Amino acid sequence: MADFNRYYSIDPSFEAAHKFYNEFVAEPKESGEYVIIPDKLKAIVATNELEGADIKNFEAHRAYADIQVIVKGTERIDWADLDTCGAVVSEEYSKGGDIAFYEDPEFVSEVTLYEGGFMVMFPEDAHKPCVKPCENAAPATKIVFKVKL
Repeated sequence: MADFNRYYSIDPSFEAAHKFYNEFVAEPKESGEYVIIPDKLKAIVATNELEGADIKNFEAHRAYADIQVIVKGTERIDWADLDTCGAVVSEEYSKGGDIAFYEDPEFVSEVTLYEGGFMVMFPEDAHKPCVKPCENAAPATKIVFKVKL
């Protein structure tokens, strides 16, 4: 997150997310959801068991961008252009939610994030988080910032 200030111009709430991250590193918080800017930015802190890529589906969101930051451990996030994903497996859009799950596309980029590493995903970015980067990977603690677009 050292160079995260380069992203501030995308949306003003990116700076607030960075501030929350820095405060979290200095004084960790419990797992849970934290509203940072009402109706604009929230943080979800969680320690997740990681799984094989074959167990999970790609996901995408319409109304929110994700900023996923690893606080402790290592996690792989697979990425693909949403337009290349397979059929919709399930969706929550019709129920007022902001997530849909998709079959894997033919081509996937695998990104391994370490402590302090982050990835920003917009609505066109399908992603598969919480993937084991190696067979003996321990659970990873991360903050997922949900930025309303």
